[in-house]
Amino acid sequence: MKLKMAMVAAMGLGLVLPLPSAAETATCADMPARGREDVEPLAQAGFSLSHEKRYAAAAECYRKALAIDPGVPQLHLDLGLAEFKLGDLHAAIEPFRAALSLDPKNAQARTLLGMSYFGVAMYTEAVDTLTPLAEAQPRNAELRYVLAQSLLAGGRYEDARKQFEWLERETPDSASTHILMAQALDGLSRPEEAIKELQAALAVAPSQPDVHFAIGYIYWTQHKDDEAEREFHFELDHNPADARAWTYLGDIEVRRNENAKARPLLEKALALDQKIHMAHFDLGVVFADAKQYDRAIAELKEAIQLDASKPDAHYRLARVYRESGHPQEAAAELAVLAKLKEKKQQDEVQKLRPKP
Repeated sequence: MKLKMAMVAAMGLGLVLPLPSAAETATCADMPARGREDVEPLAQAGFSLSHEKRYAAAAECYRKALAIDPGVPQLHLDLGLAEFKLGDLHAAIEPFRAALSLDPKNAQARTLLGMSYFGVAMYTEAVDTLTPLAEAQPRNAELRYVLAQSLLAGGRYEDARKQFEWLERETPDSASTHILMAQALDGLSRPEEAIKELQAALAVAPSQPDVHFAIGYIYWTQHKDDEAEREFHFELDHNPADARAWTYLGDIEVRRNENAKARPLLEKALALDQKIHMAHFDLGVVFADAKQYDRAIAELKEAIQLDASKPDAHYRLARVYRESGHPQEAAAELAVLAKLKEKKQQDEVQKLRPKP
């Protein structure tokens, strides 16, 4: 959330609030809110409290003023800003919507509404809100960047790629743009191009975290394990506490049937982060192959606890139960596996049905 908030600040949105009035306001709780003559004093008190960074108190002032006159766009905008600065993006959305509804040409309200949508992962709404603004401000690189991120997060990889192409052309020295372009290309199943983008990011910022990991991950998906292993080690050179890199190194050894090498790597990963499904699953495989069935069962159960929707751990656990003489438990896991397969088939059919 802090990163998304920082992105807003970087966009230069003109969020400077008016200076406080001469009379410092402690609270709006006791201020009158009887008629229209009270709206301006409440609004001014809100401005003063906002300037003092007392946003919760400011929000209360704006609410009291809006209860008297809900038709003032600036009051809705100011209330949204107070909630936004409190970090409550969900609460900010409705007042920003109201401000934009009352004043459709208000670029600040549109931008902040789009950023709020982005911050709460409502990516379709973010795209719909920010696209007209980006069209009206075609040279605004920061705005295009957020729009591209929203498109990427919403799975619209081709549209995101077009935005990143513009960003790469206009801001060629941005490592972040190369990284996000790589994500879009990977989503479009163009791994070689994605790797080139990540390598371009490293050329700009050799110490950029996660980039070597991302390259390694793409190689891993292609079963290019030697190349993946190299990149994961590069990532660990920069960050020895990266549990993901240790996990994938362990998984590569499992693929090679080098369980003795895999075990300490996987145990290292779990010592750093207990909530990695793959590490528990692979360690369960290692223990099962060594016929340490109790330990295998414990690890596979932990993997299922972390993500029960993946069939791999259920299948492996059923095998371990069967091999260790527990046929009823094996049958129960196979029943779960059958239900997961059935659900997947239903989901696929649902995707093929025309929308109403």
